Amino acid sequence: MESNHAKEEKLEDETRNLIARLPEEIALDIVSRLPISSLIQFRFVCQTWNMLTRDSRLVDMHLSRASKINPCLIFKTNHPQKEQLFFVELSDRHDDEHTLREIQIPFSTSMGKFRLVDSCNGLLCLSGVYHHEEAYIYNPFTREHKKLPNCNELDVNEVVYGFGLHPTTNEYKVIKICYYDHVYYVPWCFHKSVKYDYPLSEVHLFSLKSNTWRNLEELPYKLHHSPGVLVNGRLHWVTRFNFHLDRLIIAFDLSNDAFQEVPRPDFTVNLLHWRYHLAALRECLSACLFSSNGENLEIWVMEEYNKKDSWVHKFNIGDSSIVSRDLPESCDIWKTNLQMGTVTVMCLLNNGDILLDCQGGILIAYSTEKKMLKIISLSGMPESCKTIAHVGSLNWISHLA
Repeated sequence: MESNHAKEEKLEDETRNLIARLPEEIALDIVSRLPISSLIQFRFVCQTWNMLTRDSRLVDMHLSRASKINPCLIFKTNHPQKEQLFFVELSDRHDDEHTLREIQIPFSTSMGKFRLVDSCNGLLCLSGVYHHEEAYIYNPFTREHKKLPNCNELDVNEVVYGFGLHPTTNEYKVIKICYYDHVYYVPWCFHKSVKYDYPLSEVHLFSLKSNTWRNLEELPYKLHHSPGVLVNGRLHWVTRFNFHLDRLIIAFDLSNDAFQEVPRPDFTVNLLHWRYHLAALRECLSACLFSSNGENLEIWVMEEYNKKDSWVHKFNIGDSSIVSRDLPESCDIWKTNLQMGTVTVMCLLNNGDILLDCQGGILIAYSTEKKMLKIISLSGMPESCKTIAHVGSLNWISHLA
C-alpha cells in the first residue's frame, strides 16, 4: 500500500510536469496569481521553478497583481521583543484571525538597533538608530539585501529619511536629511551668538542604480521625523510648527531631485492646536487632521495632484461605535489614541475600509459605508511596534542596479 509520503511526492511530480507542459505565458500567468508566501515556497520545489521566479516577466506580473490587492503588513517590534520583524497577509474578511509570522533579518547582528524607514514595491529600507551610517535595502521574502555605502556627514543631531522611486525614471532612491546643532555668529558682535529657527541641514541622496550618495542643497525646512509619503513619484513631509512657517507640505521630486511646496487643504483651523499627518490613499495624497478636543479625525484627499482646489474633505471619523464582540479595552485604546493624536491612517483596503494603526497593539478597519470601527484580530500582535503597509514581491535588488 502506497505511503502518504509517496503519495505527496507523486503529486508534486505531477504538478511539476503539468507546469512544464503548459505554454510559458500561461504558466507565468498562473504562478503570478500566488500570494507572496506561497510563491517563495514555490521557488524550492525544483531548480526550474526557482529560475522561473527570477524571470523579470513574472516579477512584473506578480508585482502588478499584488499592488491591487490588500497589502501585507510589516511589524517592527519594540516590546516585548525588540529588533524583530513580523508580517501578516490580510484577507478580505476582518472576521478572520490573522497570525503573525517572523521575518528573518540576515544582517541583524551587524546592524543592532534599527528603524523601519518605509516600503516600496516589495523592498524595505532600514536604518540604524544609533549609527546613522548603517542603512540597508531589503526584500524580506527573497531575503536579498544590500548595505548602502557610507555617506560623508558630521555628528548628526537628527535624521529624516525617505525611500521610493519615480515611475518615469524607475530609479530607487534613499534620501537622508541630516540636521545639526549649529551656531551662527553675529558678524558685528563676535562675542555674541544667535541660534536661528532652523539648524543647519544637509541632504544626502542615494541612487540604487549608481550605488552612490551625492549631496544636495541645504533644506530650509524642519521636517517631521516620519518617513516621506510617496505619491506621484514624490516624497512628502509636513514641516514642524514654527511661527513663520505654519506646518507646510514639502515634496521631494525623485525625478529631478528638487524640493517644492505642495498646497495643503484650507483646514480653517489654527494648526497650533490641531495636528495632522500625511497618507497615500489609492495613490492620492491625503491629509489626516486631529481635532484639538481629541474627538475627531478628518481625512482630506487631493484628487488632482498639486491642485489646491482639488482637496476634498472625504471622511470624518469620530467616536464611532465598535461592534459588540470586541473587547471594551480595545474601544478604550481607540479613544485614547484619538485624543492623543496617535492614530495613523495607513491605507484603503479593497473593500473600501480605511486601515488605522493605533499605538497599544491594535489595528482598526473603519467602514466608510457603515461608519463603523472594527478591530482586526491578529494572533501574536506585539504590544508596541511600528507598522507599515507592504506589497510582497519578488523584486530582485540585483536586477535594479
